Amino acid sequence: MNTDLSFSREGEASFYGSDGYLHFALPGTNWLIDSLRMTDLPWSNIGVTVSEINDKNISGNFNFVKKLAESNGTGEHRMSQEVNVTMDIPLTISVYVKAGTRNMVQFSFLNAATYTGGNPGMRVNLTDGTITSKSSNIISCEAVDSGNGWWRLAVTGVPDLGTESGLHIYILDESNAVSYNGNPDKYIYIWGAQFEQGFKPSAFTPTTTAPYFGLRYNYTPASKPVLAGVLIEPAGTNLFLYSHTFNQNAWKTKDTRLNLVSERSPDGTLNAYKLTEVAGYSSHYLIPEPMVETELGGVYTISVFLKAAGRNWAYFNINGVTAHFNLANGILGNLSFKIESAAMESAGNGWYRCSSTFVSVTPVASIRIGTEIENAEMVYTGNGTAGMLIWGAQLEKGDKTTSYIRTTDKPASRSADKVVLARPSSSVPLDMYIQRKNGGIWMSEQTDDHEVTTSNSEVQLIQYYNPEMPDVKKEEISQSLFPQEYGYFADDSAQVMIFGTEYKAQTPNKPWSLQKAYNKTSPTFRLQVKNGDRWSGDIKTMRSRERSEMYQKSANLPFDQDVWVSFAIKIEPGEALNLSDNDFCIIGQFHASEDADDVSSAPILGLRMEGADTIRLYTCSTTENPHTVGPPIVPRAFSRFTRGIWHRIVIRAKFSPTNAELQWWKNGEELINLTGIGMGFPDKTGPYWKFGVYRSTMRQTLAVEYSNMELSYTTSLLPRVKQPLIII
Repeated sequence: MNTDLSFSREGEASFYGSDGYLHFALPGTNWLIDSLRMTDLPWSNIGVTVSEINDKNISGNFNFVKKLAESNGTGEHRMSQEVNVTMDIPLTISVYVKAGTRNMVQFSFLNAATYTGGNPGMRVNLTDGTITSKSSNIISCEAVDSGNGWWRLAVTGVPDLGTESGLHIYILDESNAVSYNGNPDKYIYIWGAQFEQGFKPSAFTPTTTAPYFGLRYNYTPASKPVLAGVLIEPAGTNLFLYSHTFNQNAWKTKDTRLNLVSERSPDGTLNAYKLTEVAGYSSHYLIPEPMVETELGGVYTISVFLKAAGRNWAYFNINGVTAHFNLANGILGNLSFKIESAAMESAGNGWYRCSSTFVSVTPVASIRIGTEIENAEMVYTGNGTAGMLIWGAQLEKGDKTTSYIRTTDKPASRSADKVVLARPSSSVPLDMYIQRKNGGIWMSEQTDDHEVTTSNSEVQLIQYYNPEMPDVKKEEISQSLFPQEYGYFADDSAQVMIFGTEYKAQTPNKPWSLQKAYNKTSPTFRLQVKNGDRWSGDIKTMRSRERSEMYQKSANLPFDQDVWVSFAIKIEPGEALNLSDNDFCIIGQFHASEDADDVSSAPILGLRMEGADTIRLYTCSTTENPHTVGPPIVPRAFSRFTRGIWHRIVIRAKFSPTNAELQWWKNGEELINLTGIGMGFPDKTGPYWKFGVYRSTMRQTLAVEYSNMELSYTTSLLPRVKQPLIII
């Protein structure tokens, strides 16, 4: 509720409210309080009384119409409300009025000292909507016929002298006087006042105890909804017709009954539908009729709100490829390899918004939304009673699921949100920090007002800062305001690209094994190992190892050439590792690409964790080719890494069995600088990089976080020693 913030959007848009249900935000803004009933503070009534009229002949389609009647006594007869504004930004006031026993009104801004030339305003004859006079300092004004004798009055002006404003609605007498002796039998009708930024009035938005600024404060639907941030989305279009009223001709069933049931849908109303399978061996689904036209090669996303009702599995079949959804626990089932992506988002109260992205290969999309008896078992014998609840289907062009857009007999669109943040007055350019739910960004030397880029990820903070702030301070701000929020990332064999290097996971597939900080732009991961966490490959080879790692895929790093690695590392607080001579715990390593006749050996360069917080760097080498006995490791240096805080590591390694070079920096300090050492084996191909936890069996739990993992052998990372990438 900051007047430095300008918002606009045409049309409604949906969001999850603090009650956990889906709501539909109206377009526009309204800075007035109690804009519909107009009976409470901060409205001030001077020489008038306000009462409600319930006569349909007078109110027409309006609810809560007010009768504004004069009071006895000489003076002004008006309603007013004060509003604080921002200078030099166009403002528009509007109100619906209708003639009663008076037909002349004056409608204007409040506080003449805020506007050059006094209050911008106009006088209107409500008999026919004629504007009889207007001030010279208005930008525009109008009286729009709204039916049944109602006129919507609107005035636009610019506050160029101050920040205190508002609006006045005056009743005028027969001689157009503002001040006169009032008569309680003289009155007008009034409804729907609005105060907003911009050059024209938007659709009226009712308010109660607070202004409405149009921003969609989106919550995560749950038993206790949590504020995620503000949705500032791009435009979107739902191509489905009758998107949540499936009993229309736009939808067709196959061996399925469709009924409106008294079940609460995601928007909190009792308008859910149930798809009930018919008895007999068949497939059971719902399809749009006719099929929706699509562009060849275009990327589209389908999303539908679904809830189990006797069947726990559902599927989408799109042009012959399928995605499967477990409605009992919100976990994805099988996915056809041609499906670009799929997801399940909890919509509260047992509902899931299931989605799938695909590339159109035909001029029309053949889409089936069906139930199944188990994962990928779409054809089965129905029992005549089981099925699922369905609501809110959406088909949109693009690779993201955006907020739900409801439709009727034609596709409907959501216009883009436009949010502009006024830059603070300053003689120098300013830095800006923007944090979204999925990460943040710093912007330097901002000289103009900032229009927020649209995204499907909620905005949580936009703030200006003094310029030339050091990176360490920027990181401190982003870390203190938005600590890492880790969530499950991927299972074993998942692939991920980090700064152009492809890695593959080796994990025991536990929920804690491999997690990602979803609120960080910097690639930030958490890898944890508990006692008994064994990778499937170690189980097959009967190796007593515990691990959760990510390794460089298709690497083959060069020999006799600088290889750089730079990253931030944090060892989470926990028990000390009391290692015996035969125990090990590696948290980063360059592993040899052994030849077929070589025995598996220790990493040629490893970071070994010991005790409570010590990391020892060691190397391993041999000139034997092939080598049939594991070469010994050679400790090179060690350093203490205080747990619970980030440390910066930079390593330069030139691999050679006889003439290697090695440098190691920690937090900008060089710990080791060696030349002419052995580091590597005489292999046909070079080593590869791994990070995470790899250890012998032990009882302690160990979690390590990594951020901004960079690997390069074409460009020096020496600048990272003094200027590491910030975690944001």
